[in-house]
Amino acid sequence: MVRRIKGNLLIYGRRKVGKTHLLKKKMDYDAYMLVKRGGSIHAEGAGLKEIDSYSQFREILRGLIDDGKAVAVDEFQRLPRDFLDFVSTLSGGGRLILTGSSFHLVKDVFSPKSPVLGLFSELRLSLISPSDIFLALSEELGAKKAYELSPYLRDPWTLQYFNGEKTRIDDILYFSRNAVRALVGEVFLEEDRSLSMTYEAIIRQLSRGKWKLKGIADVIHAAGLIPRSDPSLIRPYIHNLLEMDIVERRKVYGKNEYIYALRSPVMDLCFYLDERLDFFEENTGIEHISEITEERMPKHIEAFTGHMMAEIYGGRFEYFYSKNFDIDFVITRGRKAVASGEVKWKDDVERSEIRDSLERTRHISGEKILFSKKCVDFPGIVSLCPEKLKEMLKK
Repeated sequence: MVRRIKGNLLIYGRRKVGKTHLLKKKMDYDAYMLVKRGGSIHAEGAGLKEIDSYSQFREILRGLIDDGKAVAVDEFQRLPRDFLDFVSTLSGGGRLILTGSSFHLVKDVFSPKSPVLGLFSELRLSLISPSDIFLALSEELGAKKAYELSPYLRDPWTLQYFNGEKTRIDDILYFSRNAVRALVGEVFLEEDRSLSMTYEAIIRQLSRGKWKLKGIADVIHAAGLIPRSDPSLIRPYIHNLLEMDIVERRKVYGKNEYIYALRSPVMDLCFYLDERLDFFEENTGIEHISEITEERMPKHIEAFTGHMMAEIYGGRFEYFYSKNFDIDFVITRGRKAVASGEVKWKDDVERSEIRDSLERTRHISGEKILFSKKCVDFPGIVSLCPEKLKEMLKK
C-alpha cells in the first residue's frame, strides 16, 4: 500500500514501531537523512555523510528537491520549528518523505494553520496488526503457540526476542524489561515532556488493571500527586498518553464510558511485574515471573482477540460489563453490533459455559462467537480456534 503513495508522505508513530524499517525496506528514495538529537544530520546519497548545520541541510535539501530527487528525512521533529515553513517554499519536482515520533508536532502538519497543509499524505504506525503478526508467527510455529505469543510480539522491537519454538513469554519480558522503561522515557523525550511521577503513577495503575478514572484519581491523590481526587485532574494526562500511543481506550458498549489500558501487553506486564516484584530494580530471576505471566495472559489474549475480531469484521472493538457479567468483545459498525463473544483460553470448554455465553450475548445483535484453544460444535455459536482462524485469514 505504502508504495502506491507517490507524493509527499509523513510516516509517524511512537518510538520503535518500525518507521525507519518501513522507510528503508519498503520505500524508494534517492537520499536519506537522519536528524540526530544533538542537531547534526547523518546523510546518505546527499554528497556528504554528516551535515553539521541547519543552514547547510536546508541548502542541500532544496537542491535535491529542485533536481527532482526523492528525499527521506528521518525524525524530522528534531529540526528547528521553522522547518515546515521552509518546506512550504520548496517548489522543485522532487518528493519529500518525513518520519516523526512526536505526535504534537505531527498535528502541526495537519492543523488548519499549517504552512504545509494539503502537501502531505499521512501514514500512522502503531502495533503490528493482529492478523499480520499471527499469520507470520504461525508460519514457524503451531497455530496455538503462535496465538499465545502474538500479543507480546506486536511491538516491532520485541521481535528480536523471537527464537522459534524455543520462544517463551517469560523470556520476552525478562530480556526487554530495561528496554521498556527506556522506551517510555524516549517517547516522553520526543514529545518534549518529562516522565513525571504523575504520568508514571497512571501507567502503573493501568498495569494493575484499574481503568476507571475515578479509581485512578483516588490512588494518585492518596499519593499526594494531585490536590484532590477528581478525574478531571488526570484526564489531560490520559489524553497525552493516548496521543503518545502508550495508552488505548475501548468504548463500553451501550454506555458513554471508556476502558483505558496500556496499548502494549509487554509494557503492561513489565510495569505490573515491577509493582509486584520490583522487576525494574531487582535482579528478579526468570523463574519468579512465570506465575504472574500466566495470571495476566488470559486478559491479553482476550484483548488481542477483540482487536482481531474488529479487524476481521471491519468494525470497532468494544467491551460490555454489568453488575452481573462481562462480555469480552462486542464488534460494532456505526451504532450497530455485528458480532459479540467470549474467549475461553483452554482446551475443553464445558457446554454449560457455551450456553451461559449465548445467554449473556442474547440482547446483542450479530453473530455470537466463542474463541477457544479447540473448536467446538454447538448450535448458534460461531466457534473459532487458532487453527480455524489461520485458515480463514489465509483465504
